[in-house]
Amino acid sequence: MKICLLGSGSRGNSIYVEYRGTAILIDQGFPHKTIEERLSSRGLDSGKIKALFISHEHSDHIKGAGVTARKLDIPVYGTPKTLEAKRSRIFPGEETLVSVESGEEITIGQIRVQPYSVSHDGADPVQYCVTAGARKMAVATDLGFASTLVIERLKDADIVVVESNHDVEMLKKGPYPWQLKQRIMSRTGHLSNRNAAELIFNLAQNRSQKAILAHLSEENNTPDLAVREIRELFARFDHRLYDLIVADQDEATDIIEP
Repeated sequence: MKICLLGSGSRGNSIYVEYRGTAILIDQGFPHKTIEERLSSRGLDSGKIKALFISHEHSDHIKGAGVTARKLDIPVYGTPKTLEAKRSRIFPGEETLVSVESGEEITIGQIRVQPYSVSHDGADPVQYCVTAGARKMAVATDLGFASTLVIERLKDADIVVVESNHDVEMLKKGPYPWQLKQRIMSRTGHLSNRNAAELIFNLAQNRSQKAILAHLSEENNTPDLAVREIRELFARFDHRLYDLIVADQDEATDIIEP
C-alpha cells in the first residue's frame, strides 16, 4: 500500500492510496491542476486513480471533485445526503455518482474501502478505512470528538490519519468570531491538538502504528505545537512514541508505506 496526502488543511484536502497499480482518492478539495502537479511531484500517476470517495460536502473536501471525476472519468462515492448537498454546483450531471452508506464495503481493484460515521457539522459526514492486502489505513479528520466507533475503526490500522486542527489557547485568543470558535470546539467541530494526542495515545496501547497529523489550522495551530502536545503526553507516561508525520497544506507528503 502506498499513501500520499496531497495536501491537508482548511484550503483543501485529498488523500491518494495505491495498491498493485490501482489507486483511489479520498476527498478532492483542490483545483484538478494542483492534484496533477502534486501527484507528479511524488512520481505518482493520476491514470491509476479509479474512484473518488467524498467524506462530506464542505468545500475544502469537495470543490475539485467534479472536475477530477470528469477529467479522469471515474465514479464519485459518497453518502446520499453528501452527494445531494452539492449536486447542482459541483456535479452538474456528467459524472457517475454512487451512493454508499456507513458500514458498507466497496471494492476497487484489490482495495477495500469502508465508510464509517463521524460527528461533524455536515449533512451526513463519514470517514474511511482502506484495506489492501494485509495493510489497513484509517482516516479520522473533520470530527468533533473520537467516538467509540472511531476508536474501534482505528485501533487495528497500520497507519492512521488523525486531525490535529487547533491549539485551544491559540483558538481562544485568536481573531475568529466567538460563534466560529464555539463551532470549532464543539462535538460537531474539529479535534484539538489535545484531542489528537489523547486519541493517538489511546491507540498506542493496542499496537504500534504510524500516525499522520492532518487538517492543521493555519490561523490557530503550528506543526510544532501539534507534535509537542503528543510528545509531552507520551513522555508523561514514559511511553515510546511511534512514527509521526505532519501533513502540509501546500505540498504533498512523501509516499508512505505502512
